[in-house]
Amino acid sequence: MKKFNWREIYKFLSGAFFVTAGASWYFAYLKLDVPLLGTTLSHQFLFIRGFIHFALFLITWYFGFIAHRKP
Repeated sequence: MKKFNWREIYKFLSGAFFVTAGASWYFAYLKLDVPLLGTTLSHQFLFIRGFIHFALFLITWYFGFIAHRKP
């Protein structure tokens, strides 16, 4: 059974969370509501979502780039 390289997974997720945080804040700044599966995400929700994804970016960035494993 192959083990996952969690460090690389955290690196990928940090980039994804960074982009979605920026996009969410951009849509919130423009006051655009984004359609999603027959409903809409309001710009107020996107503003909060941006903060959540930025916090997740910081966490995954730390584990992907900063934290060191024990040998």
